[in-house]
Amino acid sequence: WATRFRIKSGRPLDEANPVLDTDTQVPGGRARVAIIQENLSPEGLAFAFRRHRSRAWTLPLFINNGMLSPLAAALISFIVDGNRSVLFAGTRGAGKSSLLSASMLEIMKSHRIVTVEDTLELPVPQMNDLGYNIERMKSRSVITQVENEMGADDAIRTSLRLGDSALVIGEVRSEEAQALYEAMRVGAVANFVGGTIHGEDAYSVFDRVVNDLGVPRTSFKATDIVVQVNKIESPGGMETYRRVTGITEVRKEWEDDPQEENAFVDLMRYDSNKDKLVPTDTLINGESLILGRIAENIKEWKNNWEAVWNNIQLRKDTKKAIVDKYKETGNDELLEAEFAVKANQQFHIIA
Repeated sequence: WATRFRIKSGRPLDEANPVLDTDTQVPGGRARVAIIQENLSPEGLAFAFRRHRSRAWTLPLFINNGMLSPLAAALISFIVDGNRSVLFAGTRGAGKSSLLSASMLEIMKSHRIVTVEDTLELPVPQMNDLGYNIERMKSRSVITQVENEMGADDAIRTSLRLGDSALVIGEVRSEEAQALYEAMRVGAVANFVGGTIHGEDAYSVFDRVVNDLGVPRTSFKATDIVVQVNKIESPGGMETYRRVTGITEVRKEWEDDPQEENAFVDLMRYDSNKDKLVPTDTLINGESLILGRIAENIKEWKNNWEAVWNNIQLRKDTKKAIVDKYKETGNDELLEAEFAVKANQQFHIIA
């Protein structure tokens, strides 16, 4: 099996390259595959599989399983629609890649999307089948460093030459971070930018981007929103739930430490007693600077928080109605990508 994966991936697996990171088709979907061999693994070959859902995740699916509330889904939808830069942060297996995938469906079909991944996990084929225009780019694995594959940083710079597009990075974890922030800082990316990164909260994301990945600290200001996704354990520790635990905006008026200078402002926080995200006063009172910037680009919304809030509420009511109808009818298709995309199209017509 190791030989099959090596041949199919086109990546080496030998004494000089004892790790293979790839993906494969499995019953019910695709899986990410990690293989290690001697001399790294003294006991011989070892395999790890992470299976992905065969169909694209959607925000209504996450509302239904309790990962996020209808209002949180509406806020994420509004932010994506507003062409902001968003990092989905969390620990391993928390669901950040799945939430990024679901958020991609909130991008309007009229917008071109470019994705950059070293292991193909995003639901690009499904979205292309739904009528999206997506250019998928596969970059060199940070582990295997295959010479005939392009590095993620060069892939990002290449993506900027492909015209006006939303940019989605499978995971921000290495050399691509500096290229991404360079592009964001100079305004080369004027559409939605999304990616995942390991981190428990907004400050840990800042710490990783600046101190681990070498991005200049002032360049981090190009990040607009950090969405935190974490695992929540039951009191007895026998069960684990995936939850969005925070939606935080990154303000720009700071010089050295955004934590100390109050640049991280929560728009929604997880309430463990209610087991859901609840809005903060900053969000309710229209004091979000990032949402204000989105409003500035819409004539009817500029300096009109009530109109902005009504739009977010309409998104919330729409997504809640979809989930409620599913619970009433048991029709699984109401939560799937095809219906979610159609619902978003109708929303933009009536909104």
